[in-house]
Amino acid sequence: MEDRAPVVSATDSEQSSPSNSALRRHEGRGAWVLTAYGISGLALFGVLAYFFSDFIAH
Repeated sequence: MEDRAPVVSATDSEQSSPSNSALRRHEGRGAWVLTAYGISGLALFGVLAYFFSDFIAH
């Protein structure tokens, strides 16, 4: 029983470590839009690189 972590109430955790709220924060819509644009850009770059290398090879 001694190896169990002490129980911390909600008010104690909010006051003692403000970094906990940063861990629970979710990304906004802008982050998801930028992620989607980034993935789409990488996919488009891959397709263009494929066609370019195919063009050079022939």
